[in-house]
Amino acid sequence: MKIALIGDVHANLPALEAVLSHAKKQEVDEIWNVGDFVGYGAFPDEVVKRIKKEKILSIIGNYDDKVLQVKKKQEEWGKGKHPLKWFAFKWAYDQLSKESRDYLRGLPVERRMEVKGKKILLVHGSPESIKEHLTTDTPDRRLRDLHKTARADVIICGHSHRPFAREVEGAFFINPGSVGRSDDGDARASYAVLDIKQNSFQVQHFRIEYNIEKAIDGLKLHKLPEEFARMVSQGRSLDAVMGSGRSGGKKTLRDRQAKLRDVLRLAKSCSYEVDHTLHVTMLALNLFDELKPLLPGGQTGHTLGPEERFLLQCGSLLHDIGWVRGRTKHHKTSFRMIMKEKLPFSDKEKLIIALIARYHRKNIPDRRQKHFSSLDQNEQKTLKSLASILRVADGLDRSHQSIVQALRARVTPKEIAIECDVSAPAEWEIGAGLKKGDLMERTFKRKLSITPKQI
Repeated sequence: MKIALIGDVHANLPALEAVLSHAKKQEVDEIWNVGDFVGYGAFPDEVVKRIKKEKILSIIGNYDDKVLQVKKKQEEWGKGKHPLKWFAFKWAYDQLSKESRDYLRGLPVERRMEVKGKKILLVHGSPESIKEHLTTDTPDRRLRDLHKTARADVIICGHSHRPFAREVEGAFFINPGSVGRSDDGDARASYAVLDIKQNSFQVQHFRIEYNIEKAIDGLKLHKLPEEFARMVSQGRSLDAVMGSGRSGGKKTLRDRQAKLRDVLRLAKSCSYEVDHTLHVTMLALNLFDELKPLLPGGQTGHTLGPEERFLLQCGSLLHDIGWVRGRTKHHKTSFRMIMKEKLPFSDKEKLIIALIARYHRKNIPDRRQKHFSSLDQNEQKTLKSLASILRVADGLDRSHQSIVQALRARVTPKEIAIECDVSAPAEWEIGAGLKKGDLMERTFKRKLSITPKQI
């Protein structure tokens, strides 16, 4: 039995049509879809109707679920979410017919099947969470734990937009990648074919050329934000295209990708804790974006943008590498290791990255400190802003359990109020975030508050 595996179409009808045409030529018996029909693309209703018409076995994705909550959450999300993300949710909801909304609401979050003696589970994120990203970097120990939860031989997932097939202790995890919005720099559509036989099965991934111009023309026709078109043309997430800025174009993006590869190579050589590091980095960038109304130009005098955001990303990825030589003063060890390493940054950029890592715990920047005092006044302000963000983000993963899933920040003249989506009791995380918020309070001259919101 041959099954085409698709997911994360994200309202990109031209990509979906190309994948369906290619899958037909592979003579597949069925098509299974792991969700996220809509989001950012120009054809949400058309995609839902096409998948329904083709009788494709489907589950709901996290983006689909959020779009269906727009009416209930519009006041909260209108104030708390990034304007482009909120716009994308609302626009997709408004374009969906009642019939399509009802169809999405009726979809399950998972499906279980048995084919040729193999127990198969379809989920959007992971067997434990619709929002968990599984990738080639997910540790084997995490996949083993998920296998126990799944009670299945084959787990098919999406959400991360990264195609892979991995085997852990007899369990197979398969992600077909994203049909409509790749996230790995390859703008082509991605899907997979699973060929199940009596005693074995094979997985083949495909990257399919499609009419990207038609997808972009649809976005332009509806006067959707330019960033959405760049997501399609670059094969990148919204956060990535916003981070790359409007200047520099593809060369800037390629340069940053090359630098990130070297940063991650250093982190891996130090046996860094992947889950914690990537989660803290995600929270730090999330907080940076949420503080944008405060960061550029305002009372603090900063002009932080894509370049500074990228330095924060690099410093966050390297903040704990000093652990390879022991816990004691590992933040200072991280600083020394970064400074000694040959990295593709200017001397000043490398110093700022190293100082971001150095100040993620313990003492805060002080002009009496040699390396900090070597920066000029504007660079010192930038460093304190970025280090303060990483300190809070690191505190919010104090238990290393990724309990804080996402955050929003509301800035007033007297307060930075952070609300965290948490998956479990988070007293330890909230307490650590507040304790390490000392630098943020001094830098931005506002009181910090952090409140959890159970999800």
